[in-house]
Amino acid sequence: MVNNKMKNILPLEVVALEDIFLHENVDPPRVEKLVKRLTADGKLSNPPIVMPLDHQYVVLDGATRTTALKEMGYPHAIVQVVTNEDKLELLTWSHFIRQLDSSQVVKMLANLPEISLVEIGSLDETNGHDRLCYLQTVEGQIFLVKANPTVNSAVALNKLTETYINTGFMTRTLDSNFQQVKQKYPDITALIVFPKYTVAQVLQVAQSGQRLPAGITRFIIPGRVLRVNADLVYLKSARPLSEKQRWLADLLADKRDNGRIRYYAEPVYLLDE
Repeated sequence: MVNNKMKNILPLEVVALEDIFLHENVDPPRVEKLVKRLTADGKLSNPPIVMPLDHQYVVLDGATRTTALKEMGYPHAIVQVVTNEDKLELLTWSHFIRQLDSSQVVKMLANLPEISLVEIGSLDETNGHDRLCYLQTVEGQIFLVKANPTVNSAVALNKLTETYINTGFMTRTLDSNFQQVKQKYPDITALIVFPKYTVAQVLQVAQSGQRLPAGITRFIIPGRVLRVNADLVYLKSARPLSEKQRWLADLLADKRDNGRIRYYAEPVYLLDE
């Protein structure tokens, strides 16, 4: 359950990990890699971003970090809490396949019992259809990808993405224009474009106990807090939640008093992530 929190100078809180749940699946190898890094570093640098929902918290960004901390046996986590849905921007990743022959991609997906591929004549025909996504090949073929009538959409969507992600030839992009992606990646053979989701739709999926596939939603968070570098030993300790909340408040106050909090209004590039 969500507890009453003290007011910090930044929207950071210490919360019970059992109260945090995901809206998307995670990639196990990425979780394993992060567990090793967190163990070696001993610090939590960038807190997961969460939103309160039904006395719990849904992770908007940071599913891998949240899962890693849970697997490491942490009772609590530092999170950044966002409460104003209107200030969030939600983008959708497109997925593209490289090197693998497009006919193999189409055959591989067409053989899945959870979905159906319906070939159409142009991109204009993708509008107004109930679909999981559409698939465009380098030869110019376009397919609507639909969940079969007896299959839950989230189940079908996860099976779809797992199938081509497991080939090892998938890359993400925010661009849904095939020719523009091809200019950057000449070896592209197929592009998978998902519908634009709303924040409300994502929360609804999470609330229903389902998950979207990893690597589809991309939340733009204004005022994202980075490089907290909090001591994981203290966070993992058996100290009560109230003490850890006071510890976080003192940590933030110390950073403020020593001029270690900076706000950048402009977009930035980080080259050490």
